[in-house]
Amino acid sequence: MKKLNLLLGILIGLTILSCSSDDNDETDEQTQLIRVEQRRFDNGILNEKIIMDYSNQKPELWSFYDDSDQLTYTTEWNYSSNGSLSSIKGYLPDGNLDYELIINYDSSDRIIQTTRSEENNTYTTTTSFIHNSNNTITSTTNSNGNNSTKTFEINNNGIIDKEIVDGNVTVSVQYDNLKPISKTSYSTTYNYTYLGNGTSPFTFQSVFGTNPINVVLFQNSLADSSDSLTTELITEITSDSSTKEYLYTLNEDNFPLTRKDYYNGELEDEIDYTYE
Repeated sequence: MKKLNLLLGILIGLTILSCSSDDNDETDEQTQLIRVEQRRFDNGILNEKIIMDYSNQKPELWSFYDDSDQLTYTTEWNYSSNGSLSSIKGYLPDGNLDYELIINYDSSDRIIQTTRSEENNTYTTTTSFIHNSNNTITSTTNSNGNNSTKTFEINNNGIIDKEIVDGNVTVSVQYDNLKPISKTSYSTTYNYTYLGNGTSPFTFQSVFGTNPINVVLFQNSLADSSDSLTTELITEITSDSSTKEYLYTLNEDNFPLTRKDYYNGELEDEIDYTYE
């Protein structure tokens, strides 16, 4: 569970984007992302490396290594006949299945259920989504018999911009189209700054089809997913108590070649992108 939560967090962090413009779609046909290498640091010391292989602009196989370059975990990404993500399987180094996530969609390509099974089905978490007629989505989660419910609210642009628990708005996001300008999560507000040029090479929304609400439903969390709903490159996210900074180098197509992530001035990640 810990490894897969980390994986989902990494995916969100790497994909600060969603729907591309027509111009970007034309560029994507020429420039294909095939691999990302991420090196994670703790107090300046390398503690993990992740190799992420892509096929047809979508995640295919991710391999996790420790600070001694020993394989610790792999994840396999599987897609349905229409190209939507249908499952993720996590394997231990000995090849044994450790985790499986299954995603179900309705006829409108909206996620209606996710099921996560861990440690030979010892732990199972099922989240079901009811798409209501009043632009809200009811999320109900059963985690080994423990139930919880929340509501997502969809704005006029078809984007989830509020998360509500027990009648209280716990997370809200202000967007400029798909670009988050500010996010309030409980009592903390985060403000966003963007690079003047450049775009991300991988559209996270495309993993789930064409509906942007699926990006949030996949995580069952607006706070964890809203940053991935823009094609523009975020350079800084600030709050009263923290600063997250992203530094890029770009290629001739204005796609990132490298990225460094800093949290309150301390290096967290180094990322290299490979294209063909």
